[in-house]
Amino acid sequence: MSKWRDILVLSIVTLATAFITGCYEPSDFDAFGSGNQSVVIEACITDADSLNTIIISKSVPASDTNDCEFVDDAIVMLRDDMGNSAEVISIGNGRYKTSGLIGNPGHDYLLTAEIDGFRYSSIDRMPRASKIDSVIVEFKDNRTLFDTIGYYITVIAPQTSDTTSYYRIAVEQNGVPLDNYSNLWIYEDTHKTSRFRMTVNHNFETGDSVVLKVYSLSENVYEYFFGLSKQFNTNFSNIQPPLTNPDNNISPTALGCFQASPVKVFRFVVGNKARTIVNLQD
Repeated sequence: MSKWRDILVLSIVTLATAFITGCYEPSDFDAFGSGNQSVVIEACITDADSLNTIIISKSVPASDTNDCEFVDDAIVMLRDDMGNSAEVISIGNGRYKTSGLIGNPGHDYLLTAEIDGFRYSSIDRMPRASKIDSVIVEFKDNRTLFDTIGYYITVIAPQTSDTTSYYRIAVEQNGVPLDNYSNLWIYEDTHKTSRFRMTVNHNFETGDSVVLKVYSLSENVYEYFFGLSKQFNTNFSNIQPPLTNPDNNISPTALGCFQASPVKVFRFVVGNKARTIVNLQD
């Protein structure tokens, strides 16, 4: 959860740089200023019950020595538009375990959380599950200046309709999640080809054990992650707008996002061939 403190730290650095260049203009939407705590809700329901996650915390100032303040006494409910609900219990460190509700594409999901007398709520519609053709693991020895030689992973998805699809890829490398904000791998298909390619911009080595999770996103959730990624990809410009919290789907105002996604999970070990195609099964 240190990533929320990182946002505040980066905000202060950006503000200092802006004052030096004279390009900063104060905004009512600045992510810093009052120093008040914000509730942080990070939740995801999937079509695989074991991958449902709910984490609730409170942000801390950048000068604080703690990463965050976990909330273990929230009253949390999760239900769908057909009247089904999940049992949600606190298991400590801000985490809540759900059971009894598996996501179904095409349906709406409601998350509510009562924290310190306030009721937060969010709705997300789970999109259709996108098909995945295959995964290509390919050795690259001629990358750009900012990349590293090694094996790179590309996910192939067929274009089956004119409807735009949105994706997020999460990766574990040798049991360690690559989950900081420099690893926000999100994609919006462009319908320019019959097969959409999503390359994970991270190099792997022979023998690496990889867990690949491909989430299909609603447009609102994609826009949240896109807004978040823009704050950590400045394209080396010395003229940057002040950092703001990206729009999300939680009301009243809170940090984080509620995501309803079908997910495909694939596990494999990186071999020593120059190019390997990993065939995936739905």
